[in-house]
Amino acid sequence: MYQVQQVDSFTAWASLISNAFVKLDCEQVSNGHFSASLGMNTLGDLSLMRISTKPHAVLRTEDLSSSGDGDYYKVSYQREGHGLLIQDGRETVLCPGDLAIYDTQRPYTLSFDKPASVVVALIPHSEFRLSNHQVGQLTAVALKAEHPLAGTVAPLLHHLGENLPTWDEFGGQTLAHNTVDLLATALGGALGGENQADAKAAQRERIARYIDAHLNDAQLDPARIAAAHFMSVRSLHALFAHEEHTIAALIRHRRLVRAAALLRDPLLADLPIQGIGARVGLADAAGFSRMFSREFGLTPGRYRQGV
Repeated sequence: MYQVQQVDSFTAWASLISNAFVKLDCEQVSNGHFSASLGMNTLGDLSLMRISTKPHAVLRTEDLSSSGDGDYYKVSYQREGHGLLIQDGRETVLCPGDLAIYDTQRPYTLSFDKPASVVVALIPHSEFRLSNHQVGQLTAVALKAEHPLAGTVAPLLHHLGENLPTWDEFGGQTLAHNTVDLLATALGGALGGENQADAKAAQRERIARYIDAHLNDAQLDPARIAAAHFMSVRSLHALFAHEEHTIAALIRHRRLVRAAALLRDPLLADLPIQGIGARVGLADAAGFSRMFSREFGLTPGRYRQGV
């Protein structure tokens, strides 16, 4: 759903962007009246925002980046004006038409010394095809407007930003996923191209994060995971064929590891064993106990007691 908000004070703007993105500190870098606008459209877990603003800076400090308020990548497309992005010991000046990525899990600064307009895609880590390691090599590295890959994705972001109010009227959900994939392809290309091993490792990492996020779903199985990642069950099994765990074993292992952590959580000391199993999608008490005993050599009850 599209929303747009306009503010005429810096205090209001600081509050607005912390609520729209993640928690941020803000600094006004020039005197005089401040005004800005934020248009936002959200489809599923992906948000696209168009910002027009007077000069200011936003800072994601060390404390804020570890506050647990969301694991996101932000891809910024500079529409007008210039921005300075700093993260991971790198800094880059963003000119009109440039793209850049940064990570909300690590400190960063983005500043505008003159009026500027940007489009920002807010993408959960779990929805991005590049691995954390790969993105870590790309933060605060501008994909310049003249780069061949930018010529593919930048016009799309410009178009989406210009038509933000109607983004969800014409196949928006599919468009959102395609946009994220195209961004990953373009930014991955800035590394000189992903090799096949890197691509598969990134896909396995993404699937593992998906499993962790859905452990409480008793219906979680290879078919559901494959569908969520737009692949066949056969391809999913092949992806994990040479790993320590098959995909089914990985689901079971992650469930039991999470259960072990919950059993040792003092805040859950009064929760019955069956309740612990239910929280990780294993509601059958007997089945949960058997699987847990095979995995850890102790029943859930004895494990909770620290025996």
